[in-house]
Amino acid sequence: MKHNKFITSALLAALLSGCSLVPNYERPVTETPAAWSESDASNPTVIAKDWWKNFQSAELNALMDEALAKNNDLGASVARIEQARGLLRATGASRLPSVDAGGSVGYDRINNPDTRDTNDVGGDVGLSVGYELDLFGMNAAEIEAAESDLDSAQFSRDATALVVMSDVAKGYFNVLNLEERLKIADQNLESAKELLRIVQARYDAGATTLLDVSQQKTDLATTEADRALVERDLKVARSALAVLVGKPPQNLVVTAKELRSLPVPVIAPGQPSTLLERRPDIRSVESDLIAANADIGAARAAFFPQVTLGLDWSVAASPLGDPATTALALASAITAPIFKGGLLEGNLAFTKARKDELIENYRKTVLVSFKDVEDAIANERAAQKRETSLETALNESRKAYDLAKQQYDVGSIDFQTLLDNRQVMLAVESNYIQTKNDRLAAAVDLYKALGGGWEETTTE
Repeated sequence: MKHNKFITSALLAALLSGCSLVPNYERPVTETPAAWSESDASNPTVIAKDWWKNFQSAELNALMDEALAKNNDLGASVARIEQARGLLRATGASRLPSVDAGGSVGYDRINNPDTRDTNDVGGDVGLSVGYELDLFGMNAAEIEAAESDLDSAQFSRDATALVVMSDVAKGYFNVLNLEERLKIADQNLESAKELLRIVQARYDAGATTLLDVSQQKTDLATTEADRALVERDLKVARSALAVLVGKPPQNLVVTAKELRSLPVPVIAPGQPSTLLERRPDIRSVESDLIAANADIGAARAAFFPQVTLGLDWSVAASPLGDPATTALALASAITAPIFKGGLLEGNLAFTKARKDELIENYRKTVLVSFKDVEDAIANERAAQKRETSLETALNESRKAYDLAKQQYDVGSIDFQTLLDNRQVMLAVESNYIQTKNDRLAAAVDLYKALGGGWEETTTE
């Protein structure tokens, strides 16, 4: 009879176990522009997962493969996913019964005056099974929070990978940019040295003054200083790229020396609203928000009683040689909070405030994503216009230098005028290379701002 009452109460409790105190989740409302200010969103570019291959550089592809395999930040983010997966598994254990085994051994010595003393050893072995009924959804809420934490860790890994990819691409382009600019600096230095030789010879012949020699020595020293800066920047850029691909700077080898031959992909960004699904950093923050929403349900459920069902089975052997005895017991326990000194109220207030904080973080992340795309589009457009203008300037400066060389060959101008034209040409070429680098970097930033080659990440 008692067992029937117990089973009835257990079934009744199980029927109530579907109750949930988790608030219904709604994505925060954000002001989303209808279109980008400087781009047509009617025919968006489909961005491949390996978007960097659009720059058509086999060396960049190889460096990207190394980075995705060896980058330390990516390795750490993968470890955080495993941490979240482990916590989810531990939290999910609340859905299953817990089984514990125990035992004890005893030793008795009996002194009997009529018979000889006896020694006996006895003990018992027990098995207990417990199961907590999730009457008010606390366990379910905690599992939901852990699942969202895992989603957040996976999206965070995707966001980290996107940052690493963009940094590798821009770092590689910058190395090539500095390689070319160093070559131009060497040519400028050669011109400055040649001009000093000529000025010094003219001074020795009495055809010029010492002031001209001092001015040219100043120009030479300035040119050497400028070259040293470019050389330093190149070494720093190589070291930064090496760290990104997970190797010591001394072991990084970059064979390509020319940036201007790389194509700049055409990227149509599509509708701004698509960023809410494409950007992994937005998805990560939203997953944190969903977890915080579930934490509110768990904090609410803590105010209500907890019911645990239990079954104990034991076998005992008497040290006096009596037959072994077995026992089977069913039990249920109810635990209800009465006074916690404000603990439960404080936890609930904390979870609500935490959700409010994450709502603001989500809205800011969305706004920043819109800004990132607009900035990348503006930078790419400006760099494209600047590149076009500098390309014209470069062509004209080359024509001017060729004409100056022809005039020098027939004696119409002096050598200094020829070198001045050459230095102007090299300065324009250096600016052109830097602008090409800026345009490539803007394209990378646009890929990054759009979320890269996006794929749905799900909890396993």
